[in-house]
Amino acid sequence: MNNKIRYKFLSFFVLLIFLIFLYINFDKINNNFDEKLRDIFFEIRGEIPISSNVTIIDIDEKSIQALGQWPFGRIHMAQVLANLANAEAGIIGLDIVFSEYDRSSPSFMAKELNIKGEYQNYDNILASVISNTPTIIGYFFNNENTKNIVPKVKTVFNKHKSNDIVKFKNVVTNIEVITNSAYSSGFFNAFSGVSGQITTMPLIVEYQNHIYPSLSLEMISLASNTSKIELLYNESSLYGLKLRNMTIPVDEKGFMKINFAGPKQTFKYISFLDVLNGNFNIVDIKNKFILIGTSVVTLTDLRSTVYDLSMPGVEIHANVIDNILRGDFLYSSSHRIVLDILVILTFTLLLGLILIRLSSLLIVLFVSLLLALTCYSLYYILFTYGMVLSILYPLVSILATTLIALFLNNIKERQQKEFIKDKFSKKVSIEVVNDLLLNANDTFKAKEENITVFFSDIRGFTNISEKLNSPKRLIELLNTYLEPMTTIIVQNKGTIDKFIGDAIMAYWNAPNKVKNHSDLSVQTAINQIVTLEKLNKKFKEDFDVSLEIGIGIHTGLAIVGEMGSKGRSDYTIIGDNVNLASRIEGLTKYFGSKILISQNTKDLLKEEYNLKYIASVVVKGKTKNISLYEVLTPNDYSLYKIIEEDYKKAISFYKQRKFKESLELFYNINDIQENKINEIYIKKIVQIEESLDINESLSFHMDEK
Repeated sequence: MNNKIRYKFLSFFVLLIFLIFLYINFDKINNNFDEKLRDIFFEIRGEIPISSNVTIIDIDEKSIQALGQWPFGRIHMAQVLANLANAEAGIIGLDIVFSEYDRSSPSFMAKELNIKGEYQNYDNILASVISNTPTIIGYFFNNENTKNIVPKVKTVFNKHKSNDIVKFKNVVTNIEVITNSAYSSGFFNAFSGVSGQITTMPLIVEYQNHIYPSLSLEMISLASNTSKIELLYNESSLYGLKLRNMTIPVDEKGFMKINFAGPKQTFKYISFLDVLNGNFNIVDIKNKFILIGTSVVTLTDLRSTVYDLSMPGVEIHANVIDNILRGDFLYSSSHRIVLDILVILTFTLLLGLILIRLSSLLIVLFVSLLLALTCYSLYYILFTYGMVLSILYPLVSILATTLIALFLNNIKERQQKEFIKDKFSKKVSIEVVNDLLLNANDTFKAKEENITVFFSDIRGFTNISEKLNSPKRLIELLNTYLEPMTTIIVQNKGTIDKFIGDAIMAYWNAPNKVKNHSDLSVQTAINQIVTLEKLNKKFKEDFDVSLEIGIGIHTGLAIVGEMGSKGRSDYTIIGDNVNLASRIEGLTKYFGSKILISQNTKDLLKEEYNLKYIASVVVKGKTKNISLYEVLTPNDYSLYKIIEEDYKKAISFYKQRKFKESLELFYNINDIQENKINEIYIKKIVQIEESLDINESLSFHMDEK
């Protein structure tokens, strides 16, 4: 692992430790955010079907208006329980506690008024009905200094060994006559989470070193003929309640996570008054779990849940019972902490190492997809398998890792941009540099490209150096010459590779793609020759010298990219075609030409130029011949035009091996316009004729020169 990767890995490792620290030490805050995010999942899922095994008898506004202010006479409650029992209710649970005597009872009123006689006692009537119906009474625990009898419970538990189960000091139960008459009872305490909503319900609590079941659990236990509930532990942590034919997952405190089916009125509601009057469908009662409670606002048994801000408490019990009956549980795995930390680790270290290899745009696209996939996975796991995992930390891990990756990438891109600017600011135009910065990732990768290579060189530079006899003046001359030459290359979208003494090496179509790069290189050469003609007037005045240059241009495949050692490298080009371009530039002196281009370059030209065929040559180290053409400036072409037709005929005769005709034309042309190329052909023809070898090559083998 190199230093850069190690540094980035360390950044993500620090993030990992920080997130794990937050996860472990800020449980309440984490749970609050988790619940809010999980609420969104519930909203997306919407309502789900219920088992239809639970019916709520509602002490509603209609009942209050008809029967009077609550608590109304218990004779009405007794009649309702009797009607429910006659309709073959499976089991009845009272989400109500009768902690005081019924003051509307005739016996109570007679006693208050000191009237002798036997009068009806509604409490006794209710107690009698309770004892003869499948009714489970309710009560609640508190920590106030009250004195009440111990609740009557049929279900027993194995010895518990958890200190996390909620403990209470006191209990508020029903009056003694009702308590004693009941077959069993269950508490109906509820606890809001940190968000203020009911998300879990306690199924067990501890009171006087004994475990007591909730109303919902006791109803389920008795309905399933379970006399003993086993507390299930994983090492020292409670994780479930084992009944005869089912296991209910709970947390270490004995709380069950509620999988709410929907908002209030999701379950079947029947008015208390309608049951009292016998105005109900027996199908809604027979063999059902019946819960009696209230939805009246003034009776303050309304709770905030994920689907509803004011759900009656009795319907929360209905959701708990329905969850257990359908086995539709939401639970936290005993290995949840390990799973959550593994997710955090994956979304910091592994994701981080992936993201730092992507561009900023790809990071945004990849992370957007990952966030969507993560949310869907958590949603799917929650509602398909019922497993409750942290939602907050996977998302925080992804976002935090992304921000760090973007920050590191930004540093990397800024360094890379500075590197590119440093590398190319003197090689290409600022427009090209800006374009390169948009594609910085691929700029320096070595690759094969079809490029046009350009070499130029000052003729007789050694003699000029000796004539000036001053390094300072020589550098001044060179700078005055190189500045406009460089500007012309850059303006024509070329890349300066290097200065080799008085020579310039440049190329086109790298690092950026350049349309018509062969044309641009030829136009650059012409502009340089024309510019030099103007510069020579200044050079003559200031330095008493005139400069002549030769330019060689060739187009072909070459390797382009960053090359060199780790500590010292450069963006450059290498390959046979680069060497060939250099040799073509060297041939300008031999053939007496200012600009020479290869056949490859000529074939790619889109514009019209004044071209003059020079020769077919075989350069040193090669066996294949190439054709060379001279590119003429407007001034040079005006002279060449005089003998153009005869020159072309002479070349044609030469290629046809009509040496006598060709030689005669070259002599005539040279008399009119003396030129080194004419003399070269005259010498070559004479050599061929003297050799008496009719198969002697017409190409010029430059390794002999």
